[in-house]
Amino acid sequence: MQDYQLSEYMKTNQEMIVNIGDNHTITIGHLTKMGSLNDVLAIGNSYRQNNGLRAIELKEWLSREKTWEFIREVEVKYGKKLKSEHLTFGNYHRSNGQLEYSKLIKQFSVIKSQRGGKPENRGVWANLQIMLDLAIYLSPTLRLEMIDIFLESKILEWRDIGGDNYVLLNKAIDTLPDRIDKNNWGIYIEIAKLFREQLDLINTIGYNSKEHTAIIQEKRATWEDRLIYSIEMELITSYKQLKVIVKKLK
Repeated sequence: MQDYQLSEYMKTNQEMIVNIGDNHTITIGHLTKMGSLNDVLAIGNSYRQNNGLRAIELKEWLSREKTWEFIREVEVKYGKKLKSEHLTFGNYHRSNGQLEYSKLIKQFSVIKSQRGGKPENRGVWANLQIMLDLAIYLSPTLRLEMIDIFLESKILEWRDIGGDNYVLLNKAIDTLPDRIDKNNWGIYIEIAKLFREQLDLINTIGYNSKEHTAIIQEKRATWEDRLIYSIEMELITSYKQLKVIVKKLK
């Protein structure tokens, strides 16, 4: 039961709050890669206004047929609803030629609109590729920042790898001679806290500008992998020894 709970926890989509620029954030799920278009819009409009440009409403971008042509491509490749790229938009045009996106959005899984529920979950959410398309429409600065954070740094990928290694490390802890057949949840938490101390993240909550960087995530995943190997090779044979080694990680 213990292993099942751990693995299921890590398979659960974890929302990350990723810093963009100096003082902006975007909320995105690390497994679904579905993020807040409203966050992207707010950052893009901030940059536009700083450059003396008008703010853009989300409906302006959503009313464009070119936007939905791209969303259709994303749905075919990554989504769950469309099986081909031949969905046409003729039935979704208003008299002024713009698309009635509120009805069209229901045909897709890679973009969704949520009005109810918790305030932080409301708004329009979309696949990472679609978020990037909106960023391109809004601001070249935001476009580059998102490429650097999500594509070059691979922040979501490292979060996932680190999460998988976390599960495997906890399973390895269960095999330590002094921890076999014991409830080790407190041990898992203690090791996680020690990791945060070693990464100088002890006073942070969630994914701040330091914690979400790919360098930090990669280091955490590497440490976990080495500890797992050391336990499997019986180089580490007790929880006490494990703590001493974790405190020496650099």
